Amino acid sequence: MKIALVFLLGLVWGSVAQNITAQITFYGARDNCPPGGDIAHPIIHNLAGGTGTYEDPITYAGDTDATPAGTIIYYPTLKKYFIMEDDCEECINDWKNNQQWHFDLWMGPDTLSPSSLVACENALTVDSDGVWLKAPAGLPVDPTPLYSNGNCIIYAPPCTDTGNTCGNSCEIPDSASCAALAQEFMLSLARFEQLNPDLDCTQVVPAGTSVCQGGTCGD
Repeated sequence: MKIALVFLLGLVWGSVAQNITAQITFYGARDNCPPGGDIAHPIIHNLAGGTGTYEDPITYAGDTDATPAGTIIYYPTLKKYFIMEDDCEECINDWKNNQQWHFDLWMGPDTLSPSSLVACENALTVDSDGVWLKAPAGLPVDPTPLYSNGNCIIYAPPCTDTGNTCGNSCEIPDSASCAALAQEFMLSLARFEQLNPDLDCTQVVPAGTSVCQGGTCGD
């Protein structure tokens, strides 16, 4: 089924590969908004995922104006295929304001060690690197997971926490108490309040509020 879907997507979006230069960033279940593997544009996955082959490309987030949902890219540095299945606010802003390619690549569902996830994201993030847009099948694939069981595909220097500085924010879709939000973001209530000093946690936080969901090292 996945092979057929990928083939059909190639027909829909065209098969002429382009070599482009893009900013490459990463996200995982712990720093997704909301946390977990939900995606905005499920094409071949119900949740963010994939192994990196052409038949099962890994989810990436981006801007649908730049790359419509289902667009396949190949990242030579990691030797993996990725498919557009999610939205990325920074990617959308980069394309809208500067016509800058920006792809946010899924690192996996591991939520056990937020600091090692952020360290891996930081180690792999680059401001500019080559990407094949609408990539053809048959390119070399490295089956090694980007991040699994706290281990990064490359050496990642430990993340250094900068106190109560926010590392990632999330616009909440529904009203909720601070306690409920802390639980959703896998934080203690005390830590959530430290990261959100402007919130009045004696009141329900209204839907649409942008809240800090983690520090600079994810927790």
